[in-house]
Amino acid sequence: MRHFVVCLLMAAGQAANPQSAIRTPQSSQQDINAKFNRAADLQRKQMFKEAEAEYRAVLKLAPKYAEAYANLGAVLIRQDKYQEAIQSYETAYKLAPNLKPILLNIGIAHYRQKEFEKAVNAFERFLATSPDNAQAIQLTAFSLVELGRDEEALVYLEKATKTTPDDPALLYAVGLAALRLKRPMVTGAIEALAQVPGGLAASYLLRGQAALANTQWDKAIAALEEAEKLNPNLARLQYCLGLAFTKFNRPDDARRAFEAELRSSPKDVSTMWYLAYIDDQDGKPDDARKWLGQALAIEPSSADANALLGKVLLKQGKPAEALKPLEFAVARDPNDGDKRFQLARVYQQLGRREDAAKQFAEYQRLKDETQEKERTLILKPPSPPDKD
Repeated sequence: MRHFVVCLLMAAGQAANPQSAIRTPQSSQQDINAKFNRAADLQRKQMFKEAEAEYRAVLKLAPKYAEAYANLGAVLIRQDKYQEAIQSYETAYKLAPNLKPILLNIGIAHYRQKEFEKAVNAFERFLATSPDNAQAIQLTAFSLVELGRDEEALVYLEKATKTTPDDPALLYAVGLAALRLKRPMVTGAIEALAQVPGGLAASYLLRGQAALANTQWDKAIAALEEAEKLNPNLARLQYCLGLAFTKFNRPDDARRAFEAELRSSPKDVSTMWYLAYIDDQDGKPDDARKWLGQALAIEPSSADANALLGKVLLKQGKPAEALKPLEFAVARDPNDGDKRFQLARVYQQLGRREDAAKQFAEYQRLKDETQEKERTLILKPPSPPDKD
C-alpha cells in the first residue's frame, strides 16, 4: 500500500528577477510576465498540457528562469512525465538553490518512478532544511520500507505516526517493517489497522503476510482472500496470494494472482520469476523462458532469474547454453547451494568432472552449514521480546 500526495510548487505569478530570467533581445519583461501568469493560471485550472506549452514558451524567452522550470516540473509530474519533471526540477535547483521545496518535488518524482534510493536522497536533503515537513517524513519512511531498510524506516515512521496516528498507510508500513524485523509490534499494527477507517483490508493483508512468514499457507490464503474481497487492488496483495498459492500447491490460482500482479506492476522481476517457475513445474519450458527473458531484460544481474534459466535450459538438454547463466548466478550468489548444485550438473553433462566435483562439494558444505544453523536455532533460548 503506497500513500503519497503530489506537491506542486506554485511560484508567484511574477517573473523572476533579471538575473534569473534572462530574456532574448526580442522579448520584454512584460511579455515574460504575461506568459508566466497565463501558464500559472492554466496550472491552477489543472490544464496541465496547456500550462506545459506556456511554460516552455516562457523558457524560450528566459532560459534561466528558475521558477518557470520548477512549475514546468510540477505540470509534467501531473502528466506522469516523471523523467522530464526530474530534469526540469534539477535545472531549477541548479539555477536557484534557495528554492528548497524543489528537493521535495524531485523526491516525489523519483518515488512515483519507484526509484526509491534517489527518492530517499532527495527527501533527506530537503529534511535537512525542513525537518518537520510531514509529507517528506512519510515519503522517506515509505521509500525506506520499499528498499527493505526497515530499521531506518521505523525511525521515520515513529515521527510520522505521532502526527497522523490513524493513517492506514503508515500503520501498514509499521507492521510490514516490524514483520520483516521480527518485532512483536506487528500484532499491534494488525489490530490497529482493523480499527481505523479504510484499514481493514490492509489489516488482512498484513495478517496474511505474517502467516506467510510463519509458513502457515492455509491461514495466509484465508486472510489474503478476505483482503481481496475488500480491496483487490491493494499493492502486493496479488503477489502475496500468488506466493501462498504456490506454496500450497495451487498453481492455477497462483498463476492467476501473479498475472494480476503483473498488470499493476508490469516490470516486477520477482513476479515474472514465479510465473516462470510455475511454467517450469508445469512442463512448459518455452513459456518459462519467455518470462525469464522479460525478467532479465529488466534486471540482467538477477541471480535467481539466471539460475532458473540455466535450470530450464538444462532440462531441455542444452547444457552448453545453461552454463553461462548458471556460472553468473553462482558468482552473484555463491552461498546458495541450489545454484551450485545446478552448475555442478551442467559441468557433469559437459564432461568437466573436476569442476563438477568442486561444485557438488560446495553444495554439500553449504547444506551441512544450513542444517547446523537450524539445529543451533532450535536449541537457542528465545530472546526477550523487543519493546514497542
